[in-house]
Amino acid sequence: MNLAPAYDSHIRYVLFHPDEGVYLGHCLGLGVWSKVDPVGQPEAATFASESEAREHIHSWDSQDLQFNRTIVITPVYTGGAHYATIAQIQAAGLPGWDPNAE
Repeated sequence: MNLAPAYDSHIRYVLFHPDEGVYLGHCLGLGVWSKVDPVGQPEAATFASESEAREHIHSWDSQDLQFNRTIVITPVYTGGAHYATIAQIQAAGLPGWDPNAE
């Protein structure tokens, strides 16, 4: 009998911070967050597992531990895509964003 948890390739993980919003990715060494400046991004970067998401957080140059402790790693159904759409993010219970907001 196999007691290992089943891997679902349709579930990916996103990062969410209560003040910064959904982590959309990074550019030139800076994190891009939905509440700060979504820079036209209609999708969020995802991670294959919670541990991969944690490793990404630990790779940041800035190790603001208080900030990092408030990041929530949230599962999102993406249908197998490596990015999560705004609708998929909202279906997971996180807030959406206007990609063109300034």
